[in-house]
Amino acid sequence: MSLEALLSRLHKVKGKGGSFVACCPAHPDKSPSLAIRQADERILLHCFAGCSVLDIVGAIGMEMGDLFQEEKKWHRQKPIKRTFYATDLLKIIDREALIVVVAAIDMAGGKKLNETDSDRLRVAAQRIEEAVRYSNG
Repeated sequence: MSLEALLSRLHKVKGKGGSFVACCPAHPDKSPSLAIRQADERILLHCFAGCSVLDIVGAIGMEMGDLFQEEKKWHRQKPIKRTFYATDLLKIIDREALIVVVAAIDMAGGKKLNETDSDRLRVAAQRIEEAVRYSNG
């Protein structure tokens, strides 16, 4: 699928060239939080609210393979193992801990978390656990 076809399925698209932002279709979004970029033969997506790429493409009726111009070539590539430095891990933990703190303050104030917030809290906990596990070797 082309970048233009993907952008036509999104709302509040801004940008030019190969980099854009838009409202994320995977969560209630009032202002653009989804970054879209064309890179080589693939389209890269990143939701700053934490939605997975699978959730994003599913919300607009696409599949993961639609993000790649040559799907067969993608499947033949070996997975890349990323090396995280301590500063990377601390940034991950810091960002996700903020989500946990906000949720804790809300709950302490008697606010019940909605499904979206509960799901995001679970993601934050998983990411913190993964970062700690990765740091322990």
